[in-house]
Amino acid sequence: MAEPGEVQVHKNDVMIALLGLTGAGKSTFANVASGRESVKVGHTIYPCTQDPQAVRFILDGRRIALIDTPGFDDDKRSDVRILEDIAKWMADRGYLATHQLDGLILLHPVTAHRVGGTERKRTKLLEKILGRNAYKRIVIATTMWDQIKSEDDMKERIQGRTKDLWKDLIDGGAKIVTHHNNQESARAIIRDIINMSVKHGKLQPQLQTELTANPQLVETTAGKTVKAQLEAEIGRTRTLLKEHNSKKPEVVPKKDKYVNPQKWELWKEWWDKNKALERELADLEFRWKRLNSLSVS
Repeated sequence: MAEPGEVQVHKNDVMIALLGLTGAGKSTFANVASGRESVKVGHTIYPCTQDPQAVRFILDGRRIALIDTPGFDDDKRSDVRILEDIAKWMADRGYLATHQLDGLILLHPVTAHRVGGTERKRTKLLEKILGRNAYKRIVIATTMWDQIKSEDDMKERIQGRTKDLWKDLIDGGAKIVTHHNNQESARAIIRDIINMSVKHGKLQPQLQTELTANPQLVETTAGKTVKAQLEAEIGRTRTLLKEHNSKKPEVVPKKDKYVNPQKWELWKEWWDKNKALERELADLEFRWKRLNSLSVS
């Protein structure tokens, strides 16, 4: 039975996952496609979708379930947290045993500027969660066209991602379409996915398949990718901390801050940066330990 405020998903539903950057319009897409406000839409810098939600409606006599997932570009959530949430949600809702996806919609706002490190890292994580066999079942739907003033600028941004960030997805069969933020456009994308599913059958993301065989998240392809990234970041942070410690200035007691203000400022600046690096290292090491301890069943 579904919890209050949730939508129960049935085995024979057409299952479509909505993925994308925070602010890409996943919740809006679900609401526009279904014709009702089932998912809260955010208009601030903080994402409203903190946990995956299912929105169900009828289209052409078939029951559709849109799975609205956490934003992959949410800086407030680590890769470990996002991977953990998605994996646990899959298992908790019984998907590992009884459900398979029909396709995935990756929503991307054309207002997004250059590819950042977080977007690149999260896209690679997405590829590992899905697996190459799922690429041909992905529709990359570009959104927010009404906010672009220069068509040349828009084309440059899309082409840049097509040749770089999305290259592996596209080479694997993913297609790019324009979403015009209306029901007709949203449902056309959904119908396209249904047709692909009829032709190729349902699919199961690589993460689901791997967790069925081994519930240890760190042993999955996505888990190994996150672990490698964490270990690289831990190594870099340790190096920075070591270099910073080698430049430690003369210690100035707080009581002498007005006696030697310049030396105090130099010491304070070093101290603050040192503590920031120590906190960053501790956080990275905590994520690494948590990833290694996670089991999803």
